[in-house]
Amino acid sequence: MKVGSITLWGLAWRNLWRNRRRTWLTAGGIGFAVWLLVFAMSMQDGSFEVMVDNAARLLTGHVQLQHPAYQDDPSVEHWLAADPALRAQAVAASGVVAALPRAAAFGLVSVGERSLGVQVMGVSPQHEAAASTLPAATVAGRYLDGAPAQAYLGEMLARNLGAAVGDEVVILGAALEGGVAASAATVVGLFETGQPALDRALLQIPIDDFRAAWNLPPDAVHSLVLILDRAGRAAPVAAALDGPGRAALDWQALLPEARQTVELKSVGAQLFFVMVALIVTFSVVNTFMMTVFERTPELGMLMALGMRRGAVATELCIEAWWLGLLGVMLGLAAGAATVAVLSQVGIPLPADAAEVLVRYNLPDRMYPSFSVPAAVVAVVVMLVGVQVAVAVPAWRIRRLRPVQALRALA
Repeated sequence: MKVGSITLWGLAWRNLWRNRRRTWLTAGGIGFAVWLLVFAMSMQDGSFEVMVDNAARLLTGHVQLQHPAYQDDPSVEHWLAADPALRAQAVAASGVVAALPRAAAFGLVSVGERSLGVQVMGVSPQHEAAASTLPAATVAGRYLDGAPAQAYLGEMLARNLGAAVGDEVVILGAALEGGVAASAATVVGLFETGQPALDRALLQIPIDDFRAAWNLPPDAVHSLVLILDRAGRAAPVAAALDGPGRAALDWQALLPEARQTVELKSVGAQLFFVMVALIVTFSVVNTFMMTVFERTPELGMLMALGMRRGAVATELCIEAWWLGLLGVMLGLAAGAATVAVLSQVGIPLPADAAEVLVRYNLPDRMYPSFSVPAAVVAVVVMLVGVQVAVAVPAWRIRRLRPVQALRALA
């Protein structure tokens, strides 16, 4: 569609700059909204990723390979053969940085006359030290070094037992096929994670000692724990490794509390998103209403010269499209630049908070992670919102009479 030799798109772009100040202010408002949404969602995604990654590296892992029945019934007999072929397949999966073999059972640990129920976990010390954050939570002694008859337990558990580094503990449990599992170990280290459920109930021993005490085969594990470079890869890795005779669970199945926290906070973020979009939409409505009022005589003259009301309204909608596109480009550029810089340097937390976070193996800085879905949604919502906003002044133009509009010249 043309007006003379100028297309409506060109005419709309030219008209947009007849009032540069208003154009830049409105585009800046749209850009600020896009920047705010992208930055806020990126900060949230970054905090979620740190939270999930820390929880996964501490104990559960990002993905676990298990016997199909183990998740619902964590019994000793539900073990999985973690042969070299399976471990090689797991490590070869995209994003996997470590595969940690673990065996676990509930048992009774005793020191002298004191006994407490615990979760006994057999681990491979060299693999755990390389990928898990639990060894870094040591508050006394050291982590397991691979030698037999060693125990590494929570500081709260040790306090309740009256045990210290160097003391001997006796571990009893129900072995495979109904036998009695019995083992003795020397406490070599204590840990404190800040999570009471772990600090008062977890005891680790070398996995070979666990297999010998609980009568498990040499390659038996209850979970092959996979550590990934990013938590976001967990779902596709789990889907790729799931197969007959085993179940592959990602962190959302292993950490339901973390999944619920992410979902709850995401709802709050979406409400914030809607509020910002509404505010920007109303500001754009005001801008184009002022445009129509100021250009009423001009619009009346165009219609008097033969331009249809629909073409005039369409030209206004195209102006809104150009304005929205300019705004979202500004916002995306600013958001991407901000996130790119802060993802490298981070946002430092207050000194008192940083000390506590470091103690529990959390970073002392916040690092945003660019949220592509947030950027896409922000662009779409803003462009649609601008078109919705221009619908009111466009409707006014369709009801405008050329004679009445031209009288505004007098």
